[in-house]
Amino acid sequence: MSTTVGDLLRIKGTKVETITAAETVLEAIRRMSEKHIGCLAVVTKAGKLTGIVSERDCLWKVIAPGGSPKTHLVKDAMTPLAQMKTVVPAQTVEECMGLITSRRHRHLPVLEDGKLAGLVSIGDVVKFMLDAQEATIQSLEKYITGTF
Repeated sequence: MSTTVGDLLRIKGTKVETITAAETVLEAIRRMSEKHIGCLAVVTKAGKLTGIVSERDCLWKVIAPGGSPKTHLVKDAMTPLAQMKTVVPAQTVEECMGLITSRRHRHLPVLEDGKLAGLVSIGDVVKFMLDAQEATIQSLEKYITGTF
């Protein structure tokens, strides 16, 4: 049985840091820096997901072209929901890895009944896959040595 995104969220948690599109890019950068994260979910005042803004978005879309993060808004830097892939809790971690790899996404919002239920990063998926491989290796070693 494959592990699902819902299982992964139960392990890592469902808390997602958010920001609105009307806030400044500087505020987004400060919030990501404070939380030591690389992405914020962009939501409406009612909490509906409209996209994400990552540190790369801020750098490539605002700072590199010479814009000021003090005056540019998150809406200027964010990746809109229409341009992103999302996943649902029932999808497998392997499906996430496929999306992350094929589409070069670093973050996948998790939607449940159209509402933001979590955020899965490439780091979360890689860590889970490595932990699963380590558990398999340990089980096989115990089986081979007869210490299970």
